[in-house]
Amino acid sequence: MGKAPRVRVIFKLKRITQDDWQIEAHCPGVEIRTIKGFKTKAEVDEWLQGSRRIDWLRSQGYAK
Repeated sequence: MGKAPRVRVIFKLKRITQDDWQIEAHCPGVEIRTIKGFKTKAEVDEWLQGSRRIDWLRSQGYAK
């Protein structure tokens, strides 16, 4: 059996209001997914650079 093709997920931060931030996950061929619940840009940066991003990718089937 061969390996499944790698899917590249691109994360983009989005400021809704001063204390409401979101992350948009752009995946080829899939509708944009929104990750909500961030109050600051620092929280978004921490999510993107920490283990929560990998946990999310795993939960969506994009990582092992």
